[in-house]
Order: sequence, then structure tokens, then C-alpha cells
Amino acid sequence: MKLTRYHPPIRRLQEDFAARIARRRYTNRGKSPKPPKLALSDNSEPWIANPDSLAEDWEIACKVNDRVEKWKH
Repeated sequence: MKLTRYHPPIRRLQEDFAARIARRRYTNRGKSPKPPKLALSDNSEPWIANPDSLAEDWEIACKVNDRVEKWKH
């Protein structure tokens, strides 16, 4: 004698799935949507955040000029 497993009818599976989706929507209804993540990757070189002297300003200016010359061609 071959033992068969219980397989719920397709209609029952569809109803369970629909109930699960409805329950998820109902519980998430009062929550505000999450804002999209604005993860911008920064591939630039680190700059001096708050330059204090003329030497630091000059260093930043030289880096900018080098970068402009590099990308000009």
C-alpha cells in the first residue's frame, strides 16, 4: 500500500496567499513609506575640510588645477 502525502487544493493555497498579502498590506498601512536611500559614492580625493592658512588654500588650488588639466584632454 502506497502512502500519499496530503496536498492542499490549489484554491486553498491561493486563498492563503491572498490572505497573507492582505495581512501584510493592512499592517503596513499606517506606516509612512521609507524614503529612498541616497547613497552617493564619493570617488574624489579627500580635501582639506576647513583650510586655515594660505598654504592649505594653495594646496587645494594646485590639486584642482591638476585635476582640470588631467580631464581637459
